[in-house]
Amino acid sequence: MKREKQHLTTGEPKLSETEVATLANLDRLHSTSDAAVFLTAEEIDEMEKEEAFVQHHQEDNAKKIEQEKNSWVNTLSSLISISSPSTGDFLSQITLGIQLATKSSAKDGPGGRVFNHTLHQFENPQFNMNFDVKEYCAGAFKEMRENLYNITAAEYVNEWTLPEEQLQAAEGAGKSGALFCFSKSKKFIFKTIFRSEVETLISFIKAYHKFCHQNPDTLIMRMLGVYCFSRAALTSTETYVLVFGNVNWSGVENAYPVHEVFDLKGRRTKTLRFHEEEGDSEKGVRKDKHLSRLFYAGENRTPLLHQLSKDVQLLQKYNLMDYSLLVGVHHCTEEEMKDLEAHPAHPASMGKSKFREYKGGFHANGEIYFVGIIDCLTFYGAAKKVAHSFKSLLWSKEQLSTVQAQFYAERFLLYMKDIFPEGDQPSVDPFIPCAATNMEDDMTIVIQGIQQMFKKTAPPCQEFTSKEYQEVIYHSIMVRESSMRVKEYTPALFSRLRVEWNCNAEFLANDLILPVLQIQATSMQITDETGAVKGTNIPSNSKRYIVETLQQRDVHTLFNFLKFYVPYMLEHPDSLLVKIVGLFKCSLNMLNWVYVVIMENPEYVPGNHTFIGSRLYSLQGLKVQQPTPPQNRDMSSSRPVLYLDRNLDRTFRIGPQREELLEIIKRDVEFLKEKQMILYSLVITVGKILGDSPDNEELQNIKRGFCESAFGEHNLLGCISNIWRKYGKREQVSSLSSILTRTKQEAMGIT
Repeated sequence: MKREKQHLTTGEPKLSETEVATLANLDRLHSTSDAAVFLTAEEIDEMEKEEAFVQHHQEDNAKKIEQEKNSWVNTLSSLISISSPSTGDFLSQITLGIQLATKSSAKDGPGGRVFNHTLHQFENPQFNMNFDVKEYCAGAFKEMRENLYNITAAEYVNEWTLPEEQLQAAEGAGKSGALFCFSKSKKFIFKTIFRSEVETLISFIKAYHKFCHQNPDTLIMRMLGVYCFSRAALTSTETYVLVFGNVNWSGVENAYPVHEVFDLKGRRTKTLRFHEEEGDSEKGVRKDKHLSRLFYAGENRTPLLHQLSKDVQLLQKYNLMDYSLLVGVHHCTEEEMKDLEAHPAHPASMGKSKFREYKGGFHANGEIYFVGIIDCLTFYGAAKKVAHSFKSLLWSKEQLSTVQAQFYAERFLLYMKDIFPEGDQPSVDPFIPCAATNMEDDMTIVIQGIQQMFKKTAPPCQEFTSKEYQEVIYHSIMVRESSMRVKEYTPALFSRLRVEWNCNAEFLANDLILPVLQIQATSMQITDETGAVKGTNIPSNSKRYIVETLQQRDVHTLFNFLKFYVPYMLEHPDSLLVKIVGLFKCSLNMLNWVYVVIMENPEYVPGNHTFIGSRLYSLQGLKVQQPTPPQNRDMSSSRPVLYLDRNLDRTFRIGPQREELLEIIKRDVEFLKEKQMILYSLVITVGKILGDSPDNEELQNIKRGFCESAFGEHNLLGCISNIWRKYGKREQVSSLSSILTRTKQEAMGIT
């Protein structure tokens, strides 16, 4: 009759005597331990019929009775919306169960098999009922708590003896609806999980137990216990709970406050969504789409990536995916830096990990990093395969979390390698991770191939003959264990130009060693006035050079234009024409090839100054009747915003060099006009100098109109770019068509 009373209090339909008797039989069945249940086939069939009858009767009544707004639902996420006393009662029973189970296991001693499960039965006087706690692999978790993490049973019990004001749970930042509850000092956390996750953990608990003993530096979450609560307060369903160590905990006294928290999976932001995005962060935890910084781990980088690789190999072996790296960051003050020292025996260390010696974290570049792999119990089974098949229709694999375990592991490790770069932290990060696009992997392969090309550059030619202008060399290069065919145009000519412009081939090759994430984050599409995409460009590490893709016809035009371009640039070293240092055709396969030009970056400022461009103007001198309003720069972008004639919003000061530069521009334009080149543009960058501004002498040495504007920004006259389009028959037809269209619009009164 207890079950009948519970239904009445929660507003559900009253049960018949037959249903009450059936439920009473089910109660007796569930109160019996698993080992003691022996039913015949007839009894099982009879019970299934009774359960089906009860279920049908309840569904029929539910259609007639309108559910009240405060009725109980059997989902854990709904506990957030009900009154706080109910949530407190639920949490009180969970924490009480953890305490009692720990005490009971402590009394049993070290005997028994460590991977066996233990069923505990307790009374809850608050609700005048019994409840069961099933502790999975009790001996294994007890041994790990005591021997690996230095957590005694008394400490564990005390941490879960929560005062009433701490009986609070919060819904996680993810979409699972799981509840999280901190222990008394926040050293431990318990999280509600699904039954499938419990089954996954049990399937690899022996390997996990052995791995943690053999790898004390492991970054996989420190799991401390897994429990199943049957007939918990206010609910008749089973509740599964995982207890683990808090990655960001640094002790009780003089703890390090965590200023930034990131939950990173290594996937790219989805461009198509069916719901509104949340704010800059989700419940204080930032995701991949919010990561606007890099982590410079210094001497810890190599061992950190090595340990991450070992950890991920274990997870991949058991077909696990959808895990993430939790990174907490504490910004050290000057006072903390003076007294900063390692404390290997600190309670926050929870073991002997080299990555937890600074109160649970490690120190690098004036920061304390708290790092751990969390949420690692998702198995890539049939359900995930179905979800992957559906989502793949809308998004690429780079944008999905639900992917094969092997692909997830490879992507995860590449991402971590990129966001933990080598060396010390520069004044400006080379790229912003959250700006990474879902561009194809082709450009990464192409840049790696070109980088190898510059390592075996041709010697510069001393005299120019028709042979050098027409010379083409084919190379076969191995990139990622596959062969790529590279066609190099006029290698001796470009080698000579690189010598004239102090462009060291070895430096250029090293400058093009770019991480995948950096290539994706710094790539920028080049468009014309109609909005059509002409190509993509990517800056090198130093920002001095840029890799830009070209169309096939533009490459042929440029190749034929080199016999005029090279002598002119050697004769006029002060020319503002873009300085081209290489031209290639990279064939990935028989049906896929990319044309690439390497040239000096118009955004680059020589010297020791760091120039950050916010706007890049590519101007052709067109008169636009209806200007487009200026764009707003996306603060998560690694590149400046591209402005064309249609959204030109200012004039530019270029200082005392104005007259000299205008004469150079006039001379260069006359040269291009003589060779019938069209659609070239003047590139001007607007941005700011980090640190002290250059003095007048340094400004004069730059010789590119580098001048501070009235708005506190600097204008940089970059170059005359896009010099690879000639006025030919196609352009004549296009021009005639444009004139006829404009005349027709004017006749119809369209402006």
